Amino acid sequence: MKYEIPKEIKAKPKLLGLEIRELIIIFVSLFFIFTVLKDMVHKVFVIPYFIVSISFLFYMVMPSASNPNLKNYMSIILFFKQDRNTYHALDYQGILNEQEREEQNEPTRN
Repeated sequence: MKYEIPKEIKAKPKLLGLEIRELIIIFVSLFFIFTVLKDMVHKVFVIPYFIVSISFLFYMVMPSASNPNLKNYMSIILFFKQDRNTYHALDYQGILNEQEREEQNEPTRN
């Protein structure tokens, strides 16, 4: 008997290329979009409402560009959960040095 050894221990179950949690978020959101929230939109704007809300929903489950290994909805949650009283020092000297290097490398125009 041959046993298969999993390559990843923390592999998340996926269906249709999405994690189970994301599929649940999509199905629950689609349910609200097509039933509960649809009644709050004027009849003229129903089609644009569906287009915008479904595209926004799929944007939310896409990978985040600024935070690797996170989805956009998690980036938004982290943004609102961050501690505003925490001081984060910026390396101003490094920025100034980089700007000086760029200025020295630029050809002068006459």
